Parts: sequence; structure tokens; C-alpha cells
Amino acid sequence: MIKLSLAVATSLLVAMPGMANETFSPQRNLAAFEKLFGVTEGKRRNHTKGFCITGEFIPQDPKVKTYSSSAIFTEPSTFIGRVSHKGGKANPPDNVPGHYGLAVEITAEKKERHIFSMNTEHFFPVSSVEAFIELLEAKANGKEATLAYAKNSPELQAYKAYHSKLDNSLHPYEGATYNSINTFYLTDEKGNQTPVRWSFVPSGERGITLNPSENFFLQNMQNNLSKGEVTWDMVITFAAGGDDILNPHIKWSEENKKLVAAKLRVTAAFPEDKGNCDTMNFDPLVLSKGFKASEDPMLQARSSIYALGFGRRLSEK
Repeated sequence: MIKLSLAVATSLLVAMPGMANETFSPQRNLAAFEKLFGVTEGKRRNHTKGFCITGEFIPQDPKVKTYSSSAIFTEPSTFIGRVSHKGGKANPPDNVPGHYGLAVEITAEKKERHIFSMNTEHFFPVSSVEAFIELLEAKANGKEATLAYAKNSPELQAYKAYHSKLDNSLHPYEGATYNSINTFYLTDEKGNQTPVRWSFVPSGERGITLNPSENFFLQNMQNNLSKGEVTWDMVITFAAGGDDILNPHIKWSEENKKLVAAKLRVTAAFPEDKGNCDTMNFDPLVLSKGFKASEDPMLQARSSIYALGFGRRLSEK
């Protein structure tokens, strides 16, 4: 039986719209980001540095249509996307390893839209929306406040311990794996729901082609494109019995059932000022028919924060 953690069950009462005693506000979250990183007017408050990509989303294993009626699994679709550094610094160096983001807006048949918004983290640092805002506020208040928060947060300690053991060597955007972190449902024509998460895993060898400098990622991807395909496989992971599906802090087992549902193929990469991705809002709740958002409060919070930040940065342009 799929389970719901106490922490997430409690945060449902805290974060879901219309609930009593609501303490989450996108304004509070955005204020913490702006205090922590400062403001680059006209730019995203998080994932500030990045560039645009375009290409195709190509279905692979037809078995995915057993679980989802989405048009994106029926025939190839086009996408506009963005790859980015995590965080709100205006120009973090490309030659220092870090966490990255991949977001794409797919246009399927009949102009149906679908957005994927992912990070290289394997799971979220904390389980609740309130805890995440408190973490941001601690970081914004300096090193001592951050250390004090971490000392009292077993979740953050587990997050750091896990990610510190991974391969933390330098990879370009196209050499990184991106994860949904949150759970979604695949839905079929009869309304059956299957809880899943997914990862976009690089296919083929597309690594560093240049001497790493502070701003080499764009040219690196363009070089890789000139040599062949830059692609990711969309690997869907199905929830197993006992999995905590609504807690983004809990990583599912590698033994869970998986399926390679599609391939994301990049055909071009270019600066934001020469593309449309800078003025796009990659809301993770924009889903095609055949998908449904789970009840994870973090998803609702992300959508609200993105919307507020989107309006604020557009007003500054």
C-alpha cells in the first residue's frame, strides 16, 4: 500500500490553498530568495543563469500508453526549453560543479502543452513547504543561522550526506541527469492513476569539449550538437508498495519498476536574448491530458512561487 508520511500529511493542512491556518505564502519564499541572492532585475529569482534549447520529444516504449493517454506519448512533439544553474546568483561559474535545472515546454498535437521542470538533486532537502522556507531564511541570515538550522534538521543532514557521496565531478548541462523529485500520476482513458516519478538521463557520450571557463557551457553544448545528438532518455519510475509518494524528501528504491518512455533530442542551443525561453514560466502543474499532479504540497507551492516570480521579473523588463 502506498503510504503518506506524517510530515507531508501535516503540511497538506499548511500549504494547500483554502486550508485553515495556512502559513505558506509565495511572497515569503520569494523574499527569502531575494535576501539570499540579491535581485537581478528582469531575471528569474532562482535558476537565474541559463540558456535556451529547442528540439523534439520522441516517444519510445509504447507500453507507456498502457498507463497514460497523453498526446506526448503518441507521436513526436516539439519543445522549447531552458537549462540552468540552480540558485539566484547572476553569473555562477560554469567551471565549478553544482546543481542544475532542465525545464521544457512541449507542444503536442492540437497545440496541447506539457511542462517538465526538473533538477539534478535526487530528492528535496526537506519534506515540507514550511521547512523549506525556514531553510531559505536561515541561509539568507548567514552561515551561523544555516549551521544552526542544519544541526536541528535530520532531513537536511541526510540530504547532504547522500549527495556528498555522488559523483561531484564537473559535468556540462548535457551530461547531467535531471529528476522530477515530486510525484505525479499517469492517467489512462478510464481514469486509472499510476503514481510515478521520472528522470531525464543523458544518452550517449556528450561531455566537456572545451577548456572549462566561467562561461563555457553554451559553446560546449553547441560543440556537442555539431558532433551529433544531444539527448536525454525519459526514464519513468513506478511507485512500489510502501513507497511514500507525497514526500519529495524520500528517494524511491533503484529496484522500482522503470520504463524508458521517450527521448528528448536537442536541435539547437542559444542565449536567452536570442530565444523565447527567458519570458516563459515553466510551471510544473501545466500538464497534458494523461498526467495529473499528485497531492504533494510542494508542487502547489512551486507553482505559486513560479507565478509570483514570473510576474515580478516581467514587470522589471
